[in-house]
Amino acid sequence: MGHIKDTAYQGKTLTSLKFSKEADEPIDQWIDQNLPKQLRDGILRYQVPGWGEVQVSDIVGQWNKSTLNAITQLFVFHADGTSRLSAGDSQQSLDFSTSIPAHPVQRAYLDSSLEAEIDRESRAAFGVGVTVDRYAGSVISLRVGDRPEFSHQEGRPSDEYLRLLKRLPKLEEQGDGVRSYLGLVAHIAAGQHQILLIDEPEAFLHPPQARRLGRVLAGQAHDQQAFIATHSADVVQGALEHGSSITIVRITREADVNHAAVLDDAAVKKLWSDPLLRYSNVLDGLFHDAVVLCESDADCRYYSSVLDNLSREDALVVGAPADVRDPQILFTHCGGKARIPSVVTALRAVSVPVIVVADFDVLREETDMRRIVASLGGDFSEIEADLREVTAALRSDVKPLRKVALKDELVRRIDSLPNDTVTTQEADGLRSCIKAENGWDKAKRAGIGAVPQGRAHQACQRVLEKLADLKLLVVPIGELERFAPGVSGHGPAWVTAVLEERLHETPGAEAQEFVAKIRNAAQPI
Repeated sequence: MGHIKDTAYQGKTLTSLKFSKEADEPIDQWIDQNLPKQLRDGILRYQVPGWGEVQVSDIVGQWNKSTLNAITQLFVFHADGTSRLSAGDSQQSLDFSTSIPAHPVQRAYLDSSLEAEIDRESRAAFGVGVTVDRYAGSVISLRVGDRPEFSHQEGRPSDEYLRLLKRLPKLEEQGDGVRSYLGLVAHIAAGQHQILLIDEPEAFLHPPQARRLGRVLAGQAHDQQAFIATHSADVVQGALEHGSSITIVRITREADVNHAAVLDDAAVKKLWSDPLLRYSNVLDGLFHDAVVLCESDADCRYYSSVLDNLSREDALVVGAPADVRDPQILFTHCGGKARIPSVVTALRAVSVPVIVVADFDVLREETDMRRIVASLGGDFSEIEADLREVTAALRSDVKPLRKVALKDELVRRIDSLPNDTVTTQEADGLRSCIKAENGWDKAKRAGIGAVPQGRAHQACQRVLEKLADLKLLVVPIGELERFAPGVSGHGPAWVTAVLEERLHETPGAEAQEFVAKIRNAAQPI
């Protein structure tokens, strides 16, 4: 708003601005049709917010300058907390035959469709209606509650109707959430501003209301350009749900320097088109120092629980600076390895640091690794030769099945079953005998320990170190469950058991060291 008003304005976050203005009709005609006016001493005077009563030539003179100067508030609405809270306050009544209403409450008095829109949004967000009190003498008020059925005597409102109407509380008597939400809705629905600057619309609202307001803002601002400053993923999600054209700009601050990163509309829609990502908490990463991206929700639960119980001294064991604040980390998942690159790319596009945590078998498929490394900004050729050496060693390490040994093992296991019928779990155990185990199966359980000693083992160490530099942390002991091998189960069942037994509070040294690396990788620079 400062840039539009004054070319000499010095901004810290927005350092420069280009804007254009044009009129589809003569500007003096637009002024006469849209601004409150009054004939004073034989001269028509127009009311301009923030300026006062001026003549049409004064306004035209300001319009013809390079900036908007004194008429900025005619075209730009700055919806800060104060203006939203007071937007629904009672207003002076006017002689509408000679004056043009300037305030949303005054316009709702004349326009029943505007009144209906405010009422509809109030019911959707808060479960109560809103009606205009047109019978309060010199003031016009918005009243909250179910509108009484209109009754009249020869066109005059009945005493009973007026009594019931006056019993409804005024909007300015409501809580800050109701006043702020409906004040903003009224301003946008009734206003003629071309640019909307909306500051922290989520203030005073519960998350579901903030999300709905995001949808409302995206839907209402179809003929305007809206800039929304928010710390709420609910507002962002609500706006995205509407399907409007949206650009996300993430601003981070270092001392007095602000850095901006942009996720354009095409990238936003691509991210939002994936249902598994759309209905996750990935967007919350916009408001954190870093995102730790795991393969599954079970991984997130375990690593975050261990981190919560990791002392600062233990976390600093691998060399993080002791004089910096703790990082604000979001743990989230993407439903498997295949979606890791798309989430990483989207978050990195808006400068959200991403740490990827994956089980050891992430190294198994070269195609997946190429995509993940590329999304993290790495060069796959730097690990290609070493990774292929590891893969060749593990694939050649196949345990052959011998018929006699297989028969003896099956008989032994079948004879050890307690009942005549075989349970599903017991059948899975029998099937495991028939499977020929290769090196990757061993690596799934033991990680780098399953890689044959010598060149392949050294190559594997180099791969893990280079991936860690890219902030892809591979579980060195194989998979998540190996951090507490005494707990049965897999995935969610395993994590639930770990938490129930409170093993996350006293994890082993391997778990502590690995989670400390996650924390330190997320440390803000």
